Amino acid sequence: MGWRRPLGVIALALGAAGRATGQPPTGSIRGIVYDSLVVGGPLVGAVVELVELGRSTTTDGRGVFRLDSLPGGRYRLAFSHRTLTAIGFTPPDRPITLSPGIDVSVILATPSGHAIYQRLCPGPREAKTGVVLGTVKEAASDSGLPGAEIRGDWTETTLTQAAGAVRRPRIARAAVDPSGRYQLCGIPTDVPVLLRLMSGGTQGPPLELMLEDRVLVVRHLSLDLSPPAGGRRGTVAGVVTAGVTPLASAQVGVLGSERTIRTGPDGAFRIDSLPAGTHTLEVRALGYVRQRTEVELKPGRPTTVSVSMTTAPLELPELTVTANAAATARTAFEQRRLRGVGGTFITREDIVRRGSIRVEDLFKGVAGIKVDPIGGSGYQILSLRGGAGTSAVCSPTIYIDNIRIPLDPEAGNDLPILPTEIQGIEIHQSPHSAPIEYRAAGQNCGIILIWTRRGGQ
Repeated sequence: MGWRRPLGVIALALGAAGRATGQPPTGSIRGIVYDSLVVGGPLVGAVVELVELGRSTTTDGRGVFRLDSLPGGRYRLAFSHRTLTAIGFTPPDRPITLSPGIDVSVILATPSGHAIYQRLCPGPREAKTGVVLGTVKEAASDSGLPGAEIRGDWTETTLTQAAGAVRRPRIARAAVDPSGRYQLCGIPTDVPVLLRLMSGGTQGPPLELMLEDRVLVVRHLSLDLSPPAGGRRGTVAGVVTAGVTPLASAQVGVLGSERTIRTGPDGAFRIDSLPAGTHTLEVRALGYVRQRTEVELKPGRPTTVSVSMTTAPLELPELTVTANAAATARTAFEQRRLRGVGGTFITREDIVRRGSIRVEDLFKGVAGIKVDPIGGSGYQILSLRGGAGTSAVCSPTIYIDNIRIPLDPEAGNDLPILPTEIQGIEIHQSPHSAPIEYRAAGQNCGIILIWTRRGGQ
């Protein structure tokens, strides 16, 4: 980028300094460096330089610096930091006058995100949008990738009286400049965005990003350009916990990859033979909020990560649960299927025959069911035949082994299971055809019951 901006806040306070009799009076410059662009606080390790004198110092753990024993005169004060250099930002020199024997206090700050957006992105800024900027490198060599393309995808939701919630896919694109930097303008600040990096015919994995109402976000990316058979593979390993307790049987996967495993009794996991570069690790577990975290994989060097899960509110239907409840329910599933009771039934044999990798694929092609993308990389299962008093499209209630799965407004139907773990699925377009114990007061949309192969088999 190579752009330079005025400092956001400069405050000068003058105070008399003690003078030694018979010696030329000297002054000092003290202050703090604050960064609102990348760090969002005091900038630790920033280099502050008094250009004319060639004097420099580094900010401490509080972002504070001090230059002592300075003769009076007119100078230029500059500061730099590796995080700012990485995004192409060079703060301009600040003229400052130092009188003999005077101490000067200075607050150096980067401009606001809004000011940066106005300079980076031409045209008016839409409400609730920001800019994503950073660098792009080749994963193994750390060399830049000029000419690569960054694409951001998200779903825009609007409400209309006629159709209710209408979802429309949106895309933003940006090219990587000769210095290996990019800036992606017009990115929404209130919904998940899926980033993809493409270079020389190679497309990187999907990367989830949330601006969380920030106007500017820095995201550095890397991509593996080696051929799949080249042997330059990465590994991610780690532990999944619930608080301080290891979480067994959590589902761990990498977005854009078919590699998904379960954590062991100690909560540990390891996924090998992944392309190097930037990835999004996703962890799901029944009863916990889905977690996603970004990982940077290097060829031949394992990347370790710790993931802490938080409990999600789960709703139980009004029934008595016993140790054999799941097995009993599966038997009832078979009885309803054989009797031809209203509903669509997907058996274990159907699931094996389809060979689906993701659970939502099992619902594609089912009459009266629609699978829509939502947010960055989630999905929503919709019923096309709402009950009385509802619109034509509604969100069915989903149960897994008698546990109701709450709908995530950003990620849709977050089902923490794999197709290989499912014994059967029954889909009821109307709640009236579902077993009475799964019907709730005021429920007008359909019901989906998923039975797993765990326990009672």
